[in-house]
Amino acid sequence: MKKTTRKPLNRMTLFVISIFVLAIIVAAIYLIGFTPGETQV
Repeated sequence: MKKTTRKPLNRMTLFVISIFVLAIIVAAIYLIGFTPGETQV
């Protein structure tokens, strides 16, 4: 029983971590490139 419950937990954790990292990357790109009010010339 422990082996069957362990694998979905690892998959779920990997899924959540990958979504979290993707959100951080998108936020970083937005903050660096698309900040409103600051025009770089």
